[in-house]
Amino acid sequence: MATGEFPVSDMLVTVKSREIQRGMLAEMAKNSGEAAKHFLAAAHLELVLADDYADARQNGMALRSRLSAASCMWRGGDVKRARALFTSMLKQHPGKAKIIKSTIAELEGKQA
Repeated sequence: MATGEFPVSDMLVTVKSREIQRGMLAEMAKNSGEAAKHFLAAAHLELVLADDYADARQNGMALRSRLSAASCMWRGGDVKRARALFTSMLKQHPGKAKIIKSTIAELEGKQA
């Protein structure tokens, strides 16, 4: 957990963004092993950020980071864990079901 004046690390946000970018570039290059490595790294960073945002009472950002974490897990090949995270979000945030279900549908479309 981040402490003090800066409850959410700017550096962590930057590194997470770069990992997602690297995953997307590898995905476009059809390099699934590299893509998985970077997406899974980004997923774990997003989970840390989600907790930090929640601790800072930035609930919208916490949900956004959890959505991104689940999406990155999915794209990194850990679909089972991603689905579990999506299910958890649906239970915790029923008012956000539309965006959560839309994200799942988009990821399922990419699998086809």
